[in-house]
Amino acid sequence: MSCLVMRRVLGLVACGRFHAVVSGSDMVEYWVMHSSTSMNRWDVFRLGFAAAVTMMALGLLSSGRSIHAQEPNGDERVDEALEITTGAARLYEFRQAGGAKESLAFAPDSVLRWSNPEAGEIYGNVYFWTRQGRPEVVGSFLQWYSPFTHGSHEFQSLSTQRIVGSRDGQNVWSTEQAGVSFTLVSGAPAVADSAIVRLRQARSMARKFQVRRTDRDGKTGELRLLAQPLARYGNDESQVLDGGLFAFVQGTDPEVFLLLEARKHQNDWQWHFALARMNSVQFVATHRDRTVWQTEILPWSEVKSGLETYTSFGPFESDPPAPKIN
Repeated sequence: MSCLVMRRVLGLVACGRFHAVVSGSDMVEYWVMHSSTSMNRWDVFRLGFAAAVTMMALGLLSSGRSIHAQEPNGDERVDEALEITTGAARLYEFRQAGGAKESLAFAPDSVLRWSNPEAGEIYGNVYFWTRQGRPEVVGSFLQWYSPFTHGSHEFQSLSTQRIVGSRDGQNVWSTEQAGVSFTLVSGAPAVADSAIVRLRQARSMARKFQVRRTDRDGKTGELRLLAQPLARYGNDESQVLDGGLFAFVQGTDPEVFLLLEARKHQNDWQWHFALARMNSVQFVATHRDRTVWQTEILPWSEVKSGLETYTSFGPFESDPPAPKIN
């Protein structure tokens, strides 16, 4: 009888229907009242022992501990992924192949913490490597938790020159061409004198772009534009008076970057744009209902070659060795 009642109470505790914090004597009284048979001293002893065991289980539950190991929650994994990805990003070094020989400056603060529930439980962070404040390389570092458990590092050149890069001292990336090419924005307003007004202009122009994504299985969908740029940069002493880097996302995972820059054209500042992929799938971008940019699916062999302006390294399970290219 006592075992049967104990199992019943433990069942209620396990399913969350028995919430009271009671003493051992209260527990015995509960079992006595719910017993349909007379009880002798031996029964009472057995019930007392059962009550003690049950109270141990209740103590574990009420103290927030579990008999089974608890899985980290989402916030813990976001923080863990930030630590993992920031450490991984610090291992990379980049420079412009045709320009200054010094390395690009790494900005260790993530400019975007993203997730992609459509793909699974995955958390990522975006980092920049800059020259004179302008992003020349963007890296997206991701950590899978389900259905995979590995990490991956992907990069896109935003430079108008070739880029070479290394990881932990080993050469891993040498692009065969510039990462982006700029075109005048059709119907753009005159570049404003005020930086505040220029930001409004850039945001308004960005909203006139749409990007459609088609994955390797033929599934298509529109990407969402983040309202605020991930970066602002430029000054009147450089080739770029003002610039903004916008992202089109799936979930909050950046898939395509849009650069809007006030650059010199015929001795005057005019708005230009460039688009860059952050995935190997197909993209089609339109502006004012006219196709202005398109990419095809990039074969995995090219993604991993270390020669394309978009590249990806991984999977990394833990502390991986740096890949090498000749």
